[in-house]
Amino acid sequence: MKSAGIAIVATLVCAADMAVSATAAPRWISGGAAAPEDPAPILAKEFCLDAKPAQAVFTVAVAGWCEVYVNGEKAGRDVLSPVVCQPDRRTSSLSLDVTNMLRTGTNTLEVWLGNGWQNSFTADPWGFAAAPWIGAPRICGELVCDGRTLFATDGEWLAYDSPIVFNSLRNGECYDARKEGERANERPATVEKYGTGAFVSPEDAVPCREGETFEPKSVVERLLYGPDIHIYDFGANIAGWCEIEVEGEAGAKVKLDYDESVNSRGLLRGDNRRLYIKAGEKRPISHDEYILAGRPGGEKWHPRFTYHGFRYVQVDIRGNARLKSIRARFVHSTFGRAGTLETSDATFAALQAATERSYLSNFVGIPTDCPHREKNGWTGDAQLAMETGLWNFDAKDSYVHFLRMMLDAQRPNGAVPCILPCTPKFGYFWGSGPAYDAVLFEIPWQIYRFYGDDAPAREAYDAMKRYLAYMSAQADEDGLYAYGLGDWSNWYKDMPGTPVRLTDSAYVYQFNRRLAFWAERFGEAEYAADCTAAAERIKVAFNKAFYRGDGLYGEGRLTELAAPLYFKGLCADGEEEKVAKRLALAVRANAHEAHFGILGAKWTPRVLADYGYADDAFKMFVQPNMPGWAYNLQFGDGTLRESWDGVDSHNHIMFGDLSAWAYEYAAGIVPLEPGFSKIAFRPHVLEGIDSFIATHKTPSGEIRAGWRRVDGNVEYICETPEGIEVVK
Repeated sequence: MKSAGIAIVATLVCAADMAVSATAAPRWISGGAAAPEDPAPILAKEFCLDAKPAQAVFTVAVAGWCEVYVNGEKAGRDVLSPVVCQPDRRTSSLSLDVTNMLRTGTNTLEVWLGNGWQNSFTADPWGFAAAPWIGAPRICGELVCDGRTLFATDGEWLAYDSPIVFNSLRNGECYDARKEGERANERPATVEKYGTGAFVSPEDAVPCREGETFEPKSVVERLLYGPDIHIYDFGANIAGWCEIEVEGEAGAKVKLDYDESVNSRGLLRGDNRRLYIKAGEKRPISHDEYILAGRPGGEKWHPRFTYHGFRYVQVDIRGNARLKSIRARFVHSTFGRAGTLETSDATFAALQAATERSYLSNFVGIPTDCPHREKNGWTGDAQLAMETGLWNFDAKDSYVHFLRMMLDAQRPNGAVPCILPCTPKFGYFWGSGPAYDAVLFEIPWQIYRFYGDDAPAREAYDAMKRYLAYMSAQADEDGLYAYGLGDWSNWYKDMPGTPVRLTDSAYVYQFNRRLAFWAERFGEAEYAADCTAAAERIKVAFNKAFYRGDGLYGEGRLTELAAPLYFKGLCADGEEEKVAKRLALAVRANAHEAHFGILGAKWTPRVLADYGYADDAFKMFVQPNMPGWAYNLQFGDGTLRESWDGVDSHNHIMFGDLSAWAYEYAAGIVPLEPGFSKIAFRPHVLEGIDSFIATHKTPSGEIRAGWRRVDGNVEYICETPEGIEVVK
């Protein structure tokens, strides 16, 4: 998205069903049936050109994933394209410049189609296999040459089977190279009655591409099972796939099984990736296969229409073939860099690197929870990691895309889901408590804060109002809230977790304050006053329910103490310093261990730094014991984990706010006005650390700020471009 305004204007108008005339808009077409064992189809059009056009653009709406080839050459570098929308409400269109790929005479345009989220048939607890949109992937498009439509998708297109004989978002892909060039099962394309209610809009998210390459760090031969089975360790947990080069006879098969961990015997663990996805007998989870064509000199391959989360890959060769090479390719949204962090502390530097890798691994088109086990767009993970994302990467467009998915999924009564895309079976009212619903408010707020752009807020304004109207019916008799998930994945030893009623109510207080700001800005002063009054009522009820006096909230858990200070203005008036001191003492009493979950992990370090205890916050990040961030560095995955003990997923981003903390507190870049037009320089010089320096690209240019110790003195750095006012 380029912030052009509130509405999205589709440039491609697709026919909704078969009842249109031959001169109407392009038709939706598919390759026909979409059973799990059906090969991925290729939809093709042959055409002749008397002369090469000066400009040729193929614009195509895609339900599923696609790759477009013109005369055998792939158009563009994007993979897993387009990025998923809420499939029953919106479909993205791609505009591909194919000018230089055309030639005088006969040309062939082919669209390879993958199932993606459109046909996620694997059994799971979230209901994707029975989603209302499930079915054959399909396209609707046209080729425009020099301003004139040369042809559009219709029943005259051909369909035939590709060498991809199986593909699944979560299971994997199987490719039979013997079938290349066959045009197997050639047939007319099927004209679809596309009646799900989805409309077409241009692709607005950052595309996915292949990024960093990882070579194996080690390989173990599984002698128990034969000499052709090996497990490769790439030394890093990533999202993506393996690219192999193999040589052998036609019909030999290479099987690849992906996992993020091995057991005590060095074998793929498997239990975590199979936790929710039911593999069935025919197709395992996270599994690719390549069947050789038998080409002399070898053949290279990687999957097109799946991706995996992994560190380890087991390679099983069946038949007369040998593996010449294997590499892991990191696949993620191709964000530009927005910031950098440099510190003399090796532990925090490793945590920063792990945070970036976890963030990118969990942004394969949309923000997700983990790349191996679910791939779901959990909204809580997205909102908690957003500031870290925007400090480090230019992820604005993809967050606007995710916001639109939320707007598309919102129910008429105002309820929103906890995962995106969502299905009718899962997501509303359970995990979709305020801590997760916060993404509806957080995306517009942070984009305004980082970029000075209020267009997303204007687009989401009515949805935010509907949501608060819905929430009014969820309040209990005291005017507080308690449903959904709270301080998830917590560590409290023998103590029960922070009450959801406390964390939910704090969030709804903030929602009212945020909406009051937008209402005032958008000219609805009366509604702004209503929201401000609602926030004040929640504040009164919150403190009546949870404040015990003398700085104590609830039972004194870290999250309980941090919440009223993190949400500005919520704390009992005049008691802020007492609460902050009690929080710092509790952190020290716990030996700076992380005795909280995903909410406390964001709130506690920020509150400590706000009230003069930045050293205590930093010690929480770098202390090596469990529970704590640095504990899991010892395992070498180079990512953050889902739980403090490291038992669950090894690649999660929900504990990743430490990076945003470093930019704003350690380096001291504090945006005071939207788009960094005015900042405060408030660095925290940390005990025992020699340097902390950050850069960040703002709309006005790059800021460089931080500090370092030189000859026993502290040297401060604050460099800003013209147009940024600095308050020290």
